[in-house]
Amino acid sequence: MERPFVLSGGGCRCVAQLGAIKALNEHNIYPSEISGTSGGAMVGAFLANGLTPEQIKDLLKNNLSIHILAWNGFKEGLASMKNIEAFLKDHLRLKKFEDLPTKLYITATNFETGMQQIFSKGDLIKALLAANSIPVIFPPTSIDNVPYVDGGLSDNLPVEPFIDRKNEVVSIYVNPIRDFTPNETYTEIVDRSLNIAFRGKVDRSAAGCFLYIEPPELNKFGLFDIHKISEIFEIGYTYTKELLKVPVFLMNHT
Repeated sequence: MERPFVLSGGGCRCVAQLGAIKALNEHNIYPSEISGTSGGAMVGAFLANGLTPEQIKDLLKNNLSIHILAWNGFKEGLASMKNIEAFLKDHLRLKKFEDLPTKLYITATNFETGMQQIFSKGDLIKALLAANSIPVIFPPTSIDNVPYVDGGLSDNLPVEPFIDRKNEVVSIYVNPIRDFTPNETYTEIVDRSLNIAFRGKVDRSAAGCFLYIEPPELNKFGLFDIHKISEIFEIGYTYTKELLKVPVFLMNHT
């Protein structure tokens, strides 16, 4: 069975999408097309390049560290995208949308207008950088002289490419809002604020999808928990495996 997949942003929590997709594959559910933003766009790009969820997880585990953030103070953003760009250039075999065997749509946000921009042609890496440019943490990414930032700001569950067949969509969202605690770190405050801002739009995007997956245990993890990749993967896998014990035709999210 092939279905359109929609993958949210969520930093390192997006590794749970790989675990979820492994469980889906075990039930013969595969992506016909993929729409994603931020970390979900990264997952989608490697899937569309032909890698399995396990291969992508191992690639991330073996090659990512906190140093990929290239902290640089407050020049446009706390961190540079240069190390992320180098990682993508080294590990993405196909670097143009048109060459991908699976159709891919990547959402970024036009930083001038605030509007959603969906990329599906041309330079894949540039679109990925744009979709992951979290304001304040990373500088905007310029494409054709237009500044773009994280796509989650305009839609963190970008169903728009499949809006006319939403009842076919498998959507995976990885940002359950955790319990509030005092003395949160700077990145935790940013993460929590974004997730609260996204929630209403995400609920509207999820409504009517064929299958909606949101593992609640992910609320224990932050955007940059790179050293917890294996644990995050297993949470996505276990949660989805349990969810799929219910026949999929009974799972429509309403």
